[in-house]
Formats: sequence, structure tokens, C-alpha cells
Amino acid sequence: MLRKRLRNNCKAVDMTKPPTLREVAERAGVSVSTVSRVMNDRPGIGAETRAHVLDIARELQFVPNAAAQNLATKRTRNIGLITYKWPVSPRFTASSLDSVGINEACQNARYHLLTTLVDEQAMNKALQLPMVREKRVDGLILAGPAIKPSFILELYNSGLPIVLLDNRLRGTDIDCVLHENEAGTYRLTQHLITEHQHETIVFLSGPDTWLSSQERMAGYSRALAEASLEPHIIYMPDTTVETGMEAMQTALAEVPDLTAVVGVNDAVAIGAVRTGKANGRVVPEDIAIVGFDNIGWADLHDPPLTTVHAFGEEMGCQAAQRLFNLIETDSNQEHIRLRLRVGTKLVIRRSCGCQEQ
Repeated sequence: MLRKRLRNNCKAVDMTKPPTLREVAERAGVSVSTVSRVMNDRPGIGAETRAHVLDIARELQFVPNAAAQNLATKRTRNIGLITYKWPVSPRFTASSLDSVGINEACQNARYHLLTTLVDEQAMNKALQLPMVREKRVDGLILAGPAIKPSFILELYNSGLPIVLLDNRLRGTDIDCVLHENEAGTYRLTQHLITEHQHETIVFLSGPDTWLSSQERMAGYSRALAEASLEPHIIYMPDTTVETGMEAMQTALAEVPDLTAVVGVNDAVAIGAVRTGKANGRVVPEDIAIVGFDNIGWADLHDPPLTTVHAFGEEMGCQAAQRLFNLIETDSNQEHIRLRLRVGTKLVIRRSCGCQEQ
């Protein structure tokens, strides 16, 4: 049947110009919509017809026109990544690995990634962001606990598909991908208690409104409660090397007999080590100090930092894949919200008092 249609549609194609979707359809003896579905790997086309169209496309050296496809689907094939713009000196975080995972997923799915930073002022005008106002993106990934709920909800209510990364809202159920924060910090704190017999352990926490701070503090508190130990928590307005240094100074003043410190992240732990050394406290001989994230500096630090490895690249990849699904799912289908936890791994180095494993 296909061969018969092909003989009846042997219209000459000008090979000096790139072939069009219509020319492929005419040569194959099928409709333009059929070719479009085949080239976009959509269901509803028989195996024989699909193979035939692909053969013709290869013969004509047809390359799908992305702009035309986007016009037909009313999609840009761009997604946006929004992170917080920190007003202080460089932070040492795992967020770059998140963006690596997102970018890799975009390349595999033929999407483009646009990134932007927002400060406190920009978060008061969510719909004025150029990528949103000018409709440059099909969906957004909002990364980090510093992204304000009001900003998230304004974008969510605009109708754009949204996935949260390392954040979630309490009252509104939005798709999110999260670290295994509580379990990771629980194992880390338990290691200090069971393997090194520490009894006075301080937790240096970020803002109590941040999800990561809340969950990591919960893991720390659970480990201490099981050992019948008293918690000591110091809150910081941010989680940088500088705030870690300041918080450690406070810890030494308020809990002078402390023997161990759990930093809410590696940047804070590195700051704590610096302040400890400045006060004549040797790590780990006098004070054990541990962190969370396993950033690039962790194993290069002196001493190398015991920490929790957070799989940032996998986090980013999973967030992007979920966003693609939201963008490409028929709006009439039921939307089942997804809350995904990506596991962590305890990484033992010398800052806790162990020899490196």
C-alpha cells in the first residue's frame, strides 16, 4: 500500500534546498501531521508507516526545523533555572552540580537552558522577570531554600509548569526534588556519638525558615535525643564561610565545653574550622567538625572534611526530567504531584577524628 502511494507521489524535490516537512510527506505518500508525529516520536503511528517515513527522511536528508516545530506546538523548548543571588562573597555550595545535571538532561531532551539570578527586590516582581514576561520559557526550575514562597506562588499561579529543587512549600503542593536531609544529618551526627563518643555537639543552622535547615536540624536533634544528649543550636542568617566563622565564635562563647560541631553545609563547616584554629582549637584533636554537601573543597581542606555527599547532579537531572514531563503532558490529564527524595552518602575523612576511608 505504501509503495503504491509512493509511486503516485513521486514529485521532484529540489535537492539544492533543505527539504520541508510537506515534501517529505508528499514523497512518503502520507499527511504532514503523520510526518510530524514520526519526527517527534509521538505515538499513534504504525510501525511500517513510521519506518517508511524515516527512510524517506533519511533519503532526503531532512532535518526537522526547530523553529517550525516550536511554532506548531507553541513551545519555545527553553526552560528556565532561577537561583538566589547571594549579596556576599563567593559561596561554596553543591548548586553547580545541580545545574550540570539540568544542562545534561536538557541536551538529551533537546531543550535549551536559560538561567537567571534573583535578589530580594526581584523576588517581589516575579512576573516581571524577562524570561517570564517575554514568554521565553516553557517551564521553570526554582532552586534553593532562599527562594521565597510568595515568589514561587506568583509564578505557579501564572500557569507555568514549575519544579522546586531543594525546596518545597508547606501549604501548596508543588512538584519538588529534595535531598535526603534529615537521614543524612542523622547518620552524620550518630557517627560523632557512637564512633567518637562526643556528648557536647553544636549544630550551626541556617535560617529556621529554610527547609534544608529544618530537616538537617531534625536529623541532628533525633540522633542526640536517642543518646539522651542536650542539643545546642545556633542560627545564622545565611550559610556561607563567613557566617560559619561568626557562628563558631558564638558557639565557643556560649558552649565553651563543646567537642564537636555539625555544620548545616560544608561552607559553614569550613568557616567553623577557621574560627576554631584562630582560637587555638585544633581540628579534630580538640574539636571535630563535619559538614553536608561534599563540595569540591571538602577533600582539599586541611583537615579534609567529613561530610554527607549530596548527589547534586542527579538532583538536577531528576528536576529537569520532571519539568519536561509537566510541559509535555496533555493539560487534560490528571496531574499527580511528585515529591522525590534523592539519597545521600556519609563520607568519612579526617575532620571527625577518623582516618580517611
